Amino acid sequence: MKNLIIRYAASVAKPGQQFLVLFGAPGVGKGTFAKLLIKDTKFNHISTGDEIRKILKGNTSQSFDPKLIVTIKDIVAKGGLVSDEIVMNILQEKLKEPESAKGVILDGFPRTLRQLDLYEKILPTNVVVNVTLRADILLEKLAARRTCVGCGTAFNICDINRDGYVMEPLNPKKEGVCDACGGKLVVRDDDKKEVIEQRMKEYEEKTHPLLDRYRAMGVVIDFEVKKGKKDYPRLWDLVKQKLRV
Repeated sequence: MKNLIIRYAASVAKPGQQFLVLFGAPGVGKGTFAKLLIKDTKFNHISTGDEIRKILKGNTSQSFDPKLIVTIKDIVAKGGLVSDEIVMNILQEKLKEPESAKGVILDGFPRTLRQLDLYEKILPTNVVVNVTLRADILLEKLAARRTCVGCGTAFNICDINRDGYVMEPLNPKKEGVCDACGGKLVVRDDDKKEVIEQRMKEYEEKTHPLLDRYRAMGVVIDFEVKKGKKDYPRLWDLVKQKLRV
């Protein structure tokens, strides 16, 4: 399975297909902007982490390679880590889907220089949106996340209005209770201060250096979040100047 990617000698992108990479630290808002960009671009949203979770739950499209599914389930069952090569093959399977015909939005991939090396062998990069948020604001927002133990719906109790940052809370109707299913809202281990700080450190060490490569390509849009979702029109104006939409 590791050598599967070698069978591609050239780009596997289809004519006219475009590739937008959402780049930024954990919790900066990539997922939120991805949902809005999907509506305007009609691109397929691909988060390789989400795809692995779908595979483990048996929730993949019919076009997905069954051998790849078996391989991934076997690796995870044995406590192993999915290799960069296999992650690339997940991406290639997603490109087969009709939703990818116009293009794709890559969320959280590539994460490392090695992943970018593998990616560049077979696929182009048209636009990279580097989403940023001031560090203290980001840490405050991450620590304020509350997640439903039942359905996974996320809320945020943080209310920020200072230094030009205006971010309203996303509170549940009833404190501590999920609007969607009535489940209990908790602070995930991933959202605890020490874990957040470690994730930020890993991002700076492993992922941030990719920006140098992207900047050399001339495809980076730097976008600082100031008002959360309300910033989207400004982001869309920048993106559509770079894409054929």
